[in-house]
Amino acid sequence: MVDSLNHARAAGGTDTISVGALRIVTNPSPARLRQAAARAWPVIDSLYGTEARQLEQRPYLIAPYDPDTTSPKPMLRGAIQVPWDKDVASLVMILLTNVPIGRPDAALQNWLGGPVLPIVHPEPARAAVYVQLVTAPSQAARSCFLGVMSDCRTALALVDSPDPLRQWYPSAAEQRALVFKSFAEFLTFSDHGAHKPALQSCRAGSDSACRELLRSLPPGALPRPLTYDARAALVHLALRLGGREAYHRLVATPGKPIADRLAGAAGVSVDSLVSQWRSEILAARPAPVTVPPWGPWAALGWTAVFAVCALRSSRWRVS
Repeated sequence: MVDSLNHARAAGGTDTISVGALRIVTNPSPARLRQAAARAWPVIDSLYGTEARQLEQRPYLIAPYDPDTTSPKPMLRGAIQVPWDKDVASLVMILLTNVPIGRPDAALQNWLGGPVLPIVHPEPARAAVYVQLVTAPSQAARSCFLGVMSDCRTALALVDSPDPLRQWYPSAAEQRALVFKSFAEFLTFSDHGAHKPALQSCRAGSDSACRELLRSLPPGALPRPLTYDARAALVHLALRLGGREAYHRLVATPGKPIADRLAGAAGVSVDSLVSQWRSEILAARPAPVTVPPWGPWAALGWTAVFAVCALRSSRWRVS
């Protein structure tokens, strides 16, 4: 990317858009990148704080193209190619989901399940986590919903354990459900069908067979009780509580346990952080779907209409 960028600059074929520390190197076009950058920068700055200054030296490389021509697209290696008539909201989404900030250490990325990025729609994301707490196949997640803080830490994978299976899915019922809901097809066809006998035993009620099937999975395949969205919400809360230096503190201590790093970033204890996370998730409970008072009568009316239509059909006439 750097070589391509330097070559394009030397050839005089690029513009640079600057908003705050955000930099976009792009080929000349009518694309509304400056407007998008003006909307994206406050979000990026509020998340990364002082570390957002990295973007002065780590620009986006974006190559807009004319969607109505057959001419070759701009050739900038490593560039994000977008049609130049894309709306501002879509361009903002591209900027927020591709922030070229330095990636954190492997331990943080592995725990989180990806890089630390802005949450574009935080309320729906928290509502989705609420649903996870209620419906997850892990007892730890459901106990977290009920207020057991130690299980919240377990569901968020904040507690190191030499045996994640027993920690996340301790009961035989959870393990059996996990086998058949998540891995039945994989276990049926992997290793030339070698797992089929154990799969049949698990289905027949053998708890040990179910457990050994899950232990045979490749490293990292066992799903955590909650998804990336839940852990990302926790990270964002820690960064919000900790102020502009929070992200710097989070990435500056790669050797510490994740729970300690999050607490250090937030400036509060782990228990306090997790408790506030749970409160925010519960507050995001999705609104129930309500049926208006006339709804049942409308349904009955349509049922009657369909019934009349069916009776008038030639299929039901007596010849």
